[in-house]
Amino acid sequence: MIQKTILSNGLRIVTEQTPYLRGAACHLRFGVGSGSESFQQHGIAHILEHMVFKGTPTMDQVAFGNAIARLGCSTNASTGYESTTFELDGPAETILAGLDLFAELIANFHVPADELEKEKDVIQEEYKMIRDDPSAWGEDAAYQALLGGFAHPTIGTPESIDRVTRRQLLAFSQRYFTPDNLVVALVGNVEHAAAVDVLAKHFGHNTRECGPLELPPLTQVRVQHLEEDSEQEQVFLGFRAPEITRPDLHAFDVAMTILGGDSWSRLFQRIRNELGLAYTIDGGYSGWQHTGAYMIYSGCQPAMTDQVLSEIQSEITRFKSDMTADELVRSKAMLRATLLMSSDHLSNKVHKLLDDEVLFGTWIPYEQDMELLQAVTMEEAMRLAHEVLDLDKATRVTVGPQQPTL
Repeated sequence: MIQKTILSNGLRIVTEQTPYLRGAACHLRFGVGSGSESFQQHGIAHILEHMVFKGTPTMDQVAFGNAIARLGCSTNASTGYESTTFELDGPAETILAGLDLFAELIANFHVPADELEKEKDVIQEEYKMIRDDPSAWGEDAAYQALLGGFAHPTIGTPESIDRVTRRQLLAFSQRYFTPDNLVVALVGNVEHAAAVDVLAKHFGHNTRECGPLELPPLTQVRVQHLEEDSEQEQVFLGFRAPEITRPDLHAFDVAMTILGGDSWSRLFQRIRNELGLAYTIDGGYSGWQHTGAYMIYSGCQPAMTDQVLSEIQSEITRFKSDMTADELVRSKAMLRATLLMSSDHLSNKVHKLLDDEVLFGTWIPYEQDMELLQAVTMEEAMRLAHEVLDLDKATRVTVGPQQPTL
């Protein structure tokens, strides 16, 4: 039930028809994000994402919002390091009408100067909201320390937000919001040809080609402490990890699930259950087309910062030498369960359909993912653990009143 069409201008459209689902979801992803911004324009991709919703010369944001609501649909958007994604969901019976409106908005948005200034004020408030949460801006700082300018905070800084002009926004969109840099995925009880017709109506005449994507070189800061008067110390330990297209990524997932993936994981059992040093302790992978990151995070009492860091490092060292067969079985079971349950959810289905097309150019069945997962051996999992978890190459970022002495 999965079909794909590539328009003559390069726009890719992938759909999965699901007669058994009453809802539908559509994601439209441009292959550009904050990682391609120049230093002087940090935050421009995120501002552009906001400004798309301000309307077109013939349909303002109020008219668009009201029309979408009448269909029972809702919209959202997000900006990452490598992509900007516009999201639509609603009943399958009205999703095409919603897509007709949304595609018109994205294809024809304008940037009124007065609306831009108001939205920049809104984004400044969003920045303050993040800045009031040490775990949120600490995570931003940790990724930037690990990966350099590619992973600078997507929202930018107050200064860079203020600097962005209408002309720069339009130039950025002309350069990167092009049909050959757009992939659309739709899941729902919708005919593929009907979805193609709607998208071709709004994007098919556009022949602009995407400009070169400029990614800054990956740099790294090994140790960073950010002073913050807070009740908790935020602790981040990051490692460079495989890019998301690596064929052996399943082995990495298996290994890292054992280390920090759940309440039975090594880090949780040691740091929280055995020692009671922290309420939160986990590890998570983020991947992009040219790099990846594995980030361990914990929040603890400031006086416990050195001990938490020491125990994390000790657990990593032990983990790399004594992974057990039972842990391998448990990790595979948990990852398989995640795949099975995600296949039942509309939002996960459309995410996977879009990700597979962007990364691999084709849809990968859940069964194939599970077969690759099941085939992971102890040797492969250990090899990836040793490759990634090199403490001599880690980045450590702490946010709080206590600077570590380690």
